[in-house]
Amino acid sequence: MKKLPYLLMPLLIALVWLGACTSQAEQTISELDALLGELKLEYAPDERVELWKMSAAEVEGAVVLKGEVASKEAYKAVVKGVDELFPEVKNELVLLPEGEMGAEVNGLVNNSVIHLRREPSSKKELVTQALLGTPVRILKEEAGKSLIQVADGYLGWVNTAEVHALDQEGLAAYKEAEKVVYTAQYGLTYSTPDESSMPVTDLVIGNLLTRVSEGPEFSQVKYPDGRLGWVKSSEVVPAGEVFYKTTLKENLVQTAMKYHGIPYLWGGTSSKNIDCSGLISNVYFMNGIQLPRDADMQALIGRELGTEFIAEGLEPGDLLFFGRKAAGGKEESVTHVAMYIGGGEYIHSAGYRERVSINSMDSTQDNFIERYPAIFVRAVRILGEDADGFRPIAENKYYKEIIRTSE
Repeated sequence: MKKLPYLLMPLLIALVWLGACTSQAEQTISELDALLGELKLEYAPDERVELWKMSAAEVEGAVVLKGEVASKEAYKAVVKGVDELFPEVKNELVLLPEGEMGAEVNGLVNNSVIHLRREPSSKKELVTQALLGTPVRILKEEAGKSLIQVADGYLGWVNTAEVHALDQEGLAAYKEAEKVVYTAQYGLTYSTPDESSMPVTDLVIGNLLTRVSEGPEFSQVKYPDGRLGWVKSSEVVPAGEVFYKTTLKENLVQTAMKYHGIPYLWGGTSSKNIDCSGLISNVYFMNGIQLPRDADMQALIGRELGTEFIAEGLEPGDLLFFGRKAAGGKEESVTHVAMYIGGGEYIHSAGYRERVSINSMDSTQDNFIERYPAIFVRAVRILGEDADGFRPIAENKYYKEIIRTSE
């Protein structure tokens, strides 16, 4: 047998001593943590879109696994791994929502815009927003706050009163109802078919309501909680015109212009306030495509057109990503996204400008931003490419639950 190098002897002795001083429970917890770490990499690598809260601890001499997940696949994988490798562990992992009815959707947004926060407090970070009438998955409720998941996968805490819970019957009724999408940048519903009447609530582009009746000037609409209001008929379109829209580059530009001048807000995804990736997500959504939420996610879809900005190879609707290219042992970092609109110009929502604006990559133009060419990462095309990482709205698992076949 080979002799161990002299310098390794102290390390071996230390490991043997450690093992001797480690209880069986501590060893089990250490091994279980290693298994959970491997499973997390496979089933929940990104906690923005996957709930993974679990920990193992010794309780009265026994090892207990506690926690929550929202993915059935992740739950099954953890249960199987624990049962096979650690049968002595008491598994108290919970799959949310508890007592679920099987459908992906169990709630609807009930205000024009709601704020999803990282933790159940209005003082915590805003991670994203969700719009009226859109489908959500309510995972749990705690002290007036609810943890929900939205159609792009994002997780966040909202005020419970801002989402309307649905049972199977309510979901079926909503699916069969005639739905309309609000298309103006901003507006109101009224208590009567008269602009001088008392407003019911405000509306933003992308809001989803059910239509009760339609007239030449006003349509009566219903909110998820049953409230009624009147909206200008010219400001809504049948939902199918958005859900099944053929995405064209000229329509993308036209939609993007509706957001021009909207104030910048980290985490914003509405025409009240919006961030860079929120703008891109909204523009594509109104043209029939559900994109991932954040810029770094969006940078991984579609077809790469190049890592140098060359206007001649771009078309309106292409996405431009900015940040830091991979170099010198450092990984790529995408921190900003814009949409190309032609003529060397792009539209984006930037904290640099504090609003949605149009700028140029041409240094001879007045709207040129000097730092942007230096931090350009790559251009990507979505239109005409295979849906890998993005989907038509009608193929999104949440929207499938609310889109009727006639839409």
